[in-house]
Amino acid sequence: MVKKLNKKDVKPKKDPCGLLRELYSSRNISIAHDVVLDTAQKHMHRQMEEVYYVEKGRGQLVIGDTTLDIKEGDLISIPKNIWHYLKKIEGKPLEVLVVTHPQYIPEDLILKKIKRK
Repeated sequence: MVKKLNKKDVKPKKDPCGLLRELYSSRNISIAHDVVLDTAQKHMHRQMEEVYYVEKGRGQLVIGDTTLDIKEGDLISIPKNIWHYLKKIEGKPLEVLVVTHPQYIPEDLILKKIKRK
């Protein structure tokens, strides 16, 4: 069955990364739109890998010991079992399309506190 959805029709909810709209989920894949308002909470996943596509804004992705500057149009793959988080670096929100494989399940989200400077 074919379904059509506009992200503006999905009500956002607060999550450790900012404001999240869950757009699609099946057994094999989940897709969400995330608006990072400041610095997301450091986290990892044991079972799923993620792909981030930056739709709007600029920021940084801290993944393991590496910090990547990211901007609109960038696509970044994040393997499972690695700590990571997003930070916006300018006044406008950072908007990211998040694709997970397999399906996102909340129990696979492991959070860690970030030490603020």
